Amino acid sequence: MTHKDPVIALDGPSGSGKSTVAKLVAQQLGLTYIDTGAMFRSVAFALQHLGIDFTQDALTSEQEQQIRQFFHDHRFSYDVGPGVLVELDNLNLTDRIREHHVSRLASQVSKHEVIRTFLAQWQRDIVKNRSAILDGRDIGTVIFPNAVLKCYLTASSKERAQRRLGELQSRGEESLDFDTVLADIEERDHQDMTRAIAPLKRASDAVEVDTTGKSIPQIVDLIVNEWKKRKGVA
Repeated sequence: MTHKDPVIALDGPSGSGKSTVAKLVAQQLGLTYIDTGAMFRSVAFALQHLGIDFTQDALTSEQEQQIRQFFHDHRFSYDVGPGVLVELDNLNLTDRIREHHVSRLASQVSKHEVIRTFLAQWQRDIVKNRSAILDGRDIGTVIFPNAVLKCYLTASSKERAQRRLGELQSRGEESLDFDTVLADIEERDHQDMTRAIAPLKRASDAVEVDTTGKSIPQIVDLIVNEWKKRKGVA
């Protein structure tokens, strides 16, 4: 019998509601919530200063070594304390990584294997010896293929763009309009689904949830009930 990791793997495209749902499911079930998007954005934010063009399809061996050396020389920390979700060498990156341009950077760096390998190990290290819920794009297919529960959240690109625009405006980013955010989301979808390494796709054994028109409590209840069923909890 295959060992099952005590994990909920929540995958899906940008703006499908993964983070909001994951946090609420974690609260209801007493799980550790791992924001893998924040981890990707923190790495992207840090690596942008290396002067490497991450839009290129492949990195040179010298660039890969430069990145490995950066990871060796610097320390990323997760969930350090109140108000500090991600930290780099004692520098709090929590607010900086939520800026809109960092999301695009994260998509660019995420297609490179040297970076995904580092992040995969970071995520697995955090989850050791605890039950957790992680949201991302390859949690159920690559990071935890033996998760107890895998869910794939999706929604129309227009609905996802409207949600993302609302989030950005609530944080004071008033310069962006709907069409710009929609174009970014559709570009991100294309990059995530067509990259050679760990592309975004639904795991064959994942529960697919179309969140279009559904309320957050409805989605949370569905996942909570599915977890309880898998774990044999009444």
